[in-house]
Amino acid sequence: MPPLPLPSLGALQALVRLSQDGSLAVAAARLGVTRSALSHRIADLEAQLGVALVERAGRRIVLTEEGARLVAALGDAVERIEAAVLPLRRRRAQVRVSTVATFASDWLIPRLASFHDKHPDIEIAVGSTVRAVDLASEDVDLAIRHGRGEWPDVTSTLLFHETLLPVAAPHYLSGVSGNKLWATATLIHARSRAHDWTLWWKHLARTMPEGRELIVDNRSQAMAASLGGSGIALVDAAYAEPLIKAGRLRARADAPLRLDDGYYALHRASPRNARAVLMFRNWLVAESAAWRRRCNEALSSAADEVS
Repeated sequence: MPPLPLPSLGALQALVRLSQDGSLAVAAARLGVTRSALSHRIADLEAQLGVALVERAGRRIVLTEEGARLVAALGDAVERIEAAVLPLRRRRAQVRVSTVATFASDWLIPRLASFHDKHPDIEIAVGSTVRAVDLASEDVDLAIRHGRGEWPDVTSTLLFHETLLPVAAPHYLSGVSGNKLWATATLIHARSRAHDWTLWWKHLARTMPEGRELIVDNRSQAMAASLGGSGIALVDAAYAEPLIKAGRLRARADAPLRLDDGYYALHRASPRNARAVLMFRNWLVAESAAWRRRCNEALSSAADEVS
């Protein structure tokens, strides 16, 4: 009996990453693909094996019993295969990019098709982590990090400054404005950005109202809460702009606050695959400038007037 064809490594990677991260968005960001592409990989694997490997549990996608059994049987085989083929793949024109998961999934990955259209010969591999990476010793060509550009021994290029912007679902802001809104609104606070609301009210030279609060872990959760109508979130315009443009969020006109912090592209002075790295960095700069223009247009057309 001839041996059965094996599933693709990409499909197995997708299932293993989903089991590790517990989130389609996070797993897709780690693999440098879209959520849709990740879902298709798993669906192809299910079709080839003839069993369901994932199922929906409320709003989450989780492994079925068969999926968990397959991942357990694989052990660290996928990671060992990745490590074995990595040196061979690195001979190609590839830029390995490190950034945080939220920036990867909400800003970078949705724009990568534009880069691939312009530079089909350059491969981009996106990895996400919150820790600092050592560009001199780690297998990373370019990092996108949040800060003030003060990283030693690397070349840093500003992409855009962070802009704090209060947003809420359109129906949450309907019929209420000015001081009455702030007196009754629920302010959504992210623990990871504990001082943002204080900075914003100080910028307005006003005292933060002592109203209701909703506290979540991070900005991604804060934006999800605001989309659901739970209150007003203070988020970076980089993440809010597409939702404002789509009409799912409404921006307040209360003086968006541009911080000294921003997002920077970092790479070694003499990077490996210098041509590919520099072309990707230059594309990031151009894409950031275009985003700033679109963001300004979205804010001016969608902002509420405040008395």
